[in-house]
Amino acid sequence: MARNESLLNAMPAAQLAIRRRKRADTREPLEIVEWAEENFLIAQENEREGQLIHLEPHQKAILKYVFSHEFSTVIWSTPKKSGKTTVAAMVARWVAEEKGRFQEIYFVANDFEQAKSRAFNATMQSVALNPKYNVKRRRLEGQWAILDREMTHIPTGSKLKALATDYKGEAGAEPTLTVWTELWGYTSENSQRFWTEMTPTPTRKLSMRWVETYAGFEGESLLLERLYHQGKEGRQLTANELGDLSAFREAPNWDSLVPCWVNDNAGLFMYWDEGMIARRMPWQLGEWGEAYYRTQEHDLLPNQFERLHFNHWAASEGAAIPMEWWDACMDALTLPAGSNVPVVLGVDAGVSGDCTALTMVARHPQKHDELVELLTMVWYPPQGGKMDYRENLTPAVDNLIANHNVVQVAYDEYQLHHWANEQRSKEPSAWYRAFGQQAERLVADKQLYDLVRDRRLHHSGNPELRAHIQGCNAKIPGDEENRMRFVKRSEESKIDAAVALSMACAESLRLNL
Repeated sequence: MARNESLLNAMPAAQLAIRRRKRADTREPLEIVEWAEENFLIAQENEREGQLIHLEPHQKAILKYVFSHEFSTVIWSTPKKSGKTTVAAMVARWVAEEKGRFQEIYFVANDFEQAKSRAFNATMQSVALNPKYNVKRRRLEGQWAILDREMTHIPTGSKLKALATDYKGEAGAEPTLTVWTELWGYTSENSQRFWTEMTPTPTRKLSMRWVETYAGFEGESLLLERLYHQGKEGRQLTANELGDLSAFREAPNWDSLVPCWVNDNAGLFMYWDEGMIARRMPWQLGEWGEAYYRTQEHDLLPNQFERLHFNHWAASEGAAIPMEWWDACMDALTLPAGSNVPVVLGVDAGVSGDCTALTMVARHPQKHDELVELLTMVWYPPQGGKMDYRENLTPAVDNLIANHNVVQVAYDEYQLHHWANEQRSKEPSAWYRAFGQQAERLVADKQLYDLVRDRRLHHSGNPELRAHIQGCNAKIPGDEENRMRFVKRSEESKIDAAVALSMACAESLRLNL
């Protein structure tokens, strides 16, 4: 089966034209499934024009149920690549076009770029894929006008806007629909206040919050966690209640439970699909699906894979690097005397609580895409005292620069700013570079994880470095697949040598030495 085969519209053009004429004559609004399969275009691979969406049976059944009842909050939570963003965009356009005049629809995210790039962008794209869309004027004549973060449906005057979670900026709004992207990430006070501010309003016949999200992090994604438990406190629907036995292939009879819950007291509907069975879309199945998930399981941390591709709640931290992986990378290589091989030093420092660590890294002499940890040194502050870098770090770095081809010293600027300036004043041959401890570290730490996993890092077996690797947990920043951060497993853990190694490896790869 081709990856997007199920999305191709199979309705004959003549039949579609008859339906549209009949609707124009009666002026009767279309229910959401019929409207979507007649109006909502999606992009196809290697195709310039869009194709009308073809919804899967479970999507049709859920949408029909939701909009035949009155819910103030709908949660649509599925594994990655299950089409939840497209469904949210489709709901937004349907409300704008079919639910009467002057509807207000907001797409909400933690920042404007995320708000624009997810469901709002999918809504805009569904309009722009129409062959009659004027790209220069950003208009579908007589139907839609599009601005940077706002769309207007011309016949009804309904507006769709992309918003960041600035609760003060939208105080007093009375939206018909708010679409919330990845609610697991709404952990700030601002975002939670915004959720409260954008509560459904009784002044509109339809007023709903639509949440499209993965599972979150236990103990951190508190807003989503509260809603999840509210949903589970309700009653779980059967295939009979949902109205379509074919919607869920695991339901053997009409009385079988499906992954949908209703909490009448909270006005909440929750579709929470998880596990292997939740891979319901055609492109998640067959050979293509198997290959995709093999790659993802290789690339992601175990708890990250569970959260994104099984939609399971996850701990925000777990062991960064399995020690069996680390031990398998032991391969003590040394530089020959008088070698001019370029090396990078990584330095991470503490003053009183943490220690100071230095690592030296070079490219593998035969395998250029692999790295070698040649040396690790760790110093601890005196009991009750502070670290004096001039007594330990300075002579060690000066000695390495004098005896090796040190092209760069990557350091943590937070503690070592003044030290690095003193080193630069000596006119050293090495270049001192402050290594960013936010975005750069997130990339570097994941890169070190990948190097160890793939056995592309050879290390000396230094016991202190091993202890620091073992002391690392991995903090996962949301659903970013190529980001992680080393954090202490406990208050007593030391991880400075692991951070120094991370910086040195990242710079060695970046400089392509």
